[in-house]
Amino acid sequence: MGRINKKNLFFVICFFILCLNLSACRLAEVLSTQYSENIAQASFGTEANHPGLNDGNPQTVATLPAKNERNFIIRFAEIQPVRKIIIHNGNLFRFQMDYLNSDSGEWVTFESVTQRRDLEGKRAQQKFIFDRLNFRTRMIRIAVTRTADDIIINKVVTEPGDKIVNRRTTMAGQYFPHYRVVRPSTAQIREVEIYHLVDKK
Repeated sequence: MGRINKKNLFFVICFFILCLNLSACRLAEVLSTQYSENIAQASFGTEANHPGLNDGNPQTVATLPAKNERNFIIRFAEIQPVRKIIIHNGNLFRFQMDYLNSDSGEWVTFESVTQRRDLEGKRAQQKFIFDRLNFRTRMIRIAVTRTADDIIINKVVTEPGDKIVNRRTTMAGQYFPHYRVVRPSTAQIREVEIYHLVDKK
């Protein structure tokens, strides 16, 4: 009787382990993420305020003039779900990622970014990846705050439109009240990729 129980127990344990393995495989299949094609590309009817932003070629560079307000814009042909964005960077250092809320018509910020400091000698982080996103929109904006080429200058008197970083009262140990102001440079992005999830059937 004891032998039969041990044999039955052995088969029960084997069956249980088999079920666990099958469940784990099924769970891995369910959890695996399959992304769509790059819907940012112009071939999908997507428009950008610079053609180099979504021409499918990371070797071309999209640029915006050296102004304090520098916004790269991606506009889909229709409202699209967005789950992942990849930016092939040119010289962005700090920027903000926004999407246009189709219901309210307001811009919604979903990421505020500062590049990594350890870049192994490179002047700008080469790639930014944003995944686990979950929104629907027709437009995405990359609002550039600083580039790696912007410089900070000192001014005693500011002018209209100056972007002030801070105000200081000393320089080289001497009393010298002044403003630290950004002198913007051309903003550069090599390519933007945008994906949603593929429906699993």
